[in-house]
Amino acid sequence: MTDRHTSGAVRRAALLLAAITMLVFMPQRADAQLGVAAGLNFESLTDISGSRSATYDNASGYHFGVFFDTDSSPLALRLGAYYRDMGEVELDLGEFGQAFDLSLLDVALDVRFAVLPLPLVKAFVSAGPVVSFPSSSNDEYKESLQSTTVSGNVGGGLAISLGGLTLIPELRYSIGVSRFMKDEFSIRGIEFVTDDVQRSNSVMLRLGIVL
Repeated sequence: MTDRHTSGAVRRAALLLAAITMLVFMPQRADAQLGVAAGLNFESLTDISGSRSATYDNASGYHFGVFFDTDSSPLALRLGAYYRDMGEVELDLGEFGQAFDLSLLDVALDVRFAVLPLPLVKAFVSAGPVVSFPSSSNDEYKESLQSTTVSGNVGGGLAISLGGLTLIPELRYSIGVSRFMKDEFSIRGIEFVTDDVQRSNSVMLRLGIVL
């Protein structure tokens, strides 16, 4: 691994550590909540078109992280930091196929709005931006990725109070806003100059637990 790749990994790890530290040591308000979350994600990458074309197969993986939630009904803010593994991403290059591992560090800010505030169960909808830092152990594919991407999240879920615990099951849909891959890159010696913007979209099933 080169010094550049090592420094990139260190930078992403430092960003995640800083985000987690910020979440844990944020000034506590009476309505503030710290929690953990994990779930499954189902990914769709737009195909590559331009000087050459290539198609992606859908992928699936998992994610986990921590969040800091200010539960001020009917509006609430939630800041979270998550590791997202997209699993093996299959890319069909025409003459042959290539599989890559792909992971991201996500920093998400959600605005939640309560739509059914009952005593023990609160239904909500949410929306907000996500800044992601993609990476791969395959150096060539990693070089084709943008260092930072932006997406928008929309979703909904329930906050269920069970004794001293609050469970937050939710469904989220992430829509890629910025370019996921560079406009010029090479894979297996094949040069690509793209016409369209490659974006990453995902559906997430997540369960959060307030600590």
